[in-house]
Formats: sequence, C-alpha cells, structure tokens
Amino acid sequence: MNVLLMLGAFYTVYGLLGLAGWQRLPACYRGHRWTARFTRRLGLSWLLLGLPWLAVWALLHAAPPAWPVVCAVMVAVSLPSLAYTWALDRRYRKWTRRARRARREAREADLGGQRPPRPRR
Repeated sequence: MNVLLMLGAFYTVYGLLGLAGWQRLPACYRGHRWTARFTRRLGLSWLLLGLPWLAVWALLHAAPPAWPVVCAVMVAVSLPSLAYTWALDRRYRKWTRRARRARREAREADLGGQRPPRPRR
C-alpha cells in the first residue's frame, strides 16, 4: 500500500510543477505558442491522478480490504485522469499536426516550388 503513497505523492508534486509551468515535454510539443497552456493542463491531469491516489491510500491504510477491491478502487479513481489526458492529447496532436503542416508549406513556399502531387494508391 505504500506504493500508492509514493506514486500519489510523486504525481501530485509533478502536477504542481506542471501548474507552475515546468515539466518535461516531448520535443514535438516544445516551442509552440500553446506550449504553456499544454504544460499547465498536463499538470492538472497529473494532479487528477495523484490526489485521488493519496486519498485512497489514506482511506485504505487503516483497514486494507482485499486486493481485488483495492485494484478496482485504484482503476475507478484513475479513470477521470485517463479520460482527461486522452482528450487533451487528441486536441494538442491536432495542433501539432497543423503546426508541422504550416511549417512544411512555408518551407516549400520558400523554395519556390510546389509540392508534387501524391500518387494515388
């Protein structure tokens, strides 16, 4: 059960750092105008994971139930964070795709040429 305490504490601290604007991000997400918003929203997703795990640890520490019940509770309190992170990732992947496409089109325009048409399959 101490694993819940350690993971919950880590995720909570990492989420607070994300809300403060500091997190390690993949290279594809860096350098965009929306990176700060993404970092803060990702910090919120870590808090949505860490705080419920700390609460579950505090509730189950005194009288731990059977292991299957603990697993079910852990999954149940983790689902909001997973759903939020999934939706956040989908939104920001669209933005990174648009940014890459705009960068590619600007580079092609600088070269003075059009992109050749794609062959049909």
